[in-house]
Amino acid sequence: MAPIAEVTVPVKAPATAEDPSYMPALPHKSLNIPVRVKPSPEEISKGRLNDANIKLLLSGMHRDGVVIIEDVIDTAHLDKINEFMVNDTEKELQKGDSLYRNFGAENIQQGPPLFPPEFFFDDVYLNSILFHAVTLYLGPNASWNMITGNNALPNGTKRQPVHSDAMCRHPPAPFYAIGNIYTVDASPENASTEIWLGTHLYNSEAQCPPRPKGDTNILDEFVEERKKTLPGIQPVVKKGSILFRDMRTWHAGMPNRSDKQRFMIALGFSAAWWHGKARFRVPAKTGTYERLMHGTKDHGIFPLMNEVPLEEYNQLRDAHDFNDSEQPSWDTEIY
Repeated sequence: MAPIAEVTVPVKAPATAEDPSYMPALPHKSLNIPVRVKPSPEEISKGRLNDANIKLLLSGMHRDGVVIIEDVIDTAHLDKINEFMVNDTEKELQKGDSLYRNFGAENIQQGPPLFPPEFFFDDVYLNSILFHAVTLYLGPNASWNMITGNNALPNGTKRQPVHSDAMCRHPPAPFYAIGNIYTVDASPENASTEIWLGTHLYNSEAQCPPRPKGDTNILDEFVEERKKTLPGIQPVVKKGSILFRDMRTWHAGMPNRSDKQRFMIALGFSAAWWHGKARFRVPAKTGTYERLMHGTKDHGIFPLMNEVPLEEYNQLRDAHDFNDSEQPSWDTEIY
């Protein structure tokens, strides 16, 4: 019998991060730029990302802690909210020395309007693509327990220290995510937030012990070491997009060097297994509570709200949601 000829089968080398076919839209880590996910009109209509964008979103979040979801909000709606906030700032600035400035910078806590109803837009507060991203990253039955915002005032000169919003000993797993929505195009010129990609993978050993107000600055030695490889960046975020970030990710508010305000909405979501007790406030007897409950139905998102009289809501809209009575729920969390 004739010997059987040996056949050599070429073996394809395994795909690597350097190989574009590995993940075509995922920038190489060394580039230090955030992943951008752009849903199609069909995805926006259905309120769900397709499989390719799910892979991209989760890969970006698990690697970097930040993903920018592009063009999912009507910019005209954001123009309307921005107009409200510009007028509202005039009242805020009249508080003078009693005006709270985040970390002493020219950045004030300023909640967005849930009432009157002409300023409540479903694609801002009930964005189904954002809800889908939350359930993908945090798991089903996530709680929605924060609605707040901040305003980087014009002609700023001060920056915030690098910090994390996780105000407690936190687990090395995704437990809280925030959707940041700018009401204008955001860039380094007008104080887009400085973010440090991949720093959500640090645990709380990098943070200063929580101060009385819950500040959690990152220790200098960790910041200096990270600067050598992946320093903080200020991404450009177009109006109508959402900067989706893991709460653990290091970041810092930057000075707004433009002559116009830069307002940003923050919507916060907690994993179902995380037992924080914070709630956001809504004006009672205005239909806002019902609208939020109905709008989150079937999305796997459960809003945690306290109804307060309209007058009280207007007074507390700019207050921090994690107030003195809620802070212990973070400090005593068991995981």
